[in-house]
Amino acid sequence: MTGKRSAHERFPEVIAAAVRVFATDGYRSARMSDVAREAGLSEAALYRYVDGKEDLFVLAIRHALLLEPLPAEDDPNGGFPLKAPKLAEMISEAREFVAAEVPFGSLADALEVAEAPDPKAELESIMRELFALEEQTSQAADMIERSARELPELADLLNSGLRAPVLAALTSYLDSRAKSGQLRTTPNAAASARLVLETLTWFARHRLSDPHGAAISAEVAQETAIDALLHAFVPPQYLPQKNLERQ
Repeated sequence: MTGKRSAHERFPEVIAAAVRVFATDGYRSARMSDVAREAGLSEAALYRYVDGKEDLFVLAIRHALLLEPLPAEDDPNGGFPLKAPKLAEMISEAREFVAAEVPFGSLADALEVAEAPDPKAELESIMRELFALEEQTSQAADMIERSARELPELADLLNSGLRAPVLAALTSYLDSRAKSGQLRTTPNAAASARLVLETLTWFARHRLSDPHGAAISAEVAQETAIDALLHAFVPPQYLPQKNLERQ
């Protein structure tokens, strides 16, 4: 017979339930009773984990953005009920985290060199990492987007705090590679960076809210978006011959 699960073991389910409810209803309309029902708990049991809705909302965003680790497993009570920072503090923390981490990975490496040994491989690596990031943070982004209609500070966080640093780094990268002749010259590097990010965002995340898009598997979505963007930005001489034959 399975014993009663600890609060620590159930906490990820509580957070997942909160994310789903806030992403659907937004901060203002969501109720603690809705989250409790979604998590399979009584409302009274939910208050064992947090003191109120703002705490739950902030913790859900922090966990979805990978800013918050789970409570220590060796704590028999899990440290519950958890205290979350105020919404304004969380927004400031998220901004600082993104500013410190962006650019990252292949994009950061690309900005350190004047030319790429293989422009096609470099751009493909950057786009795959951005696609993965969109997938990993999709729950947080859905929550923020839905609640931003009611909380303008969240809209500002999403646009200027989370997306703007990525767009700025992408703009610098595309402009640099276009000037070196390794990527196509476009009318405007900033607009091109937005095209890349918005395309990857739709295929990685927004397609799931489209009845037809949701039928597209993650693998097909990723390969389709990346294939199209590579052909849009990489000059023919840097594309493999098999790709040239398909044009």
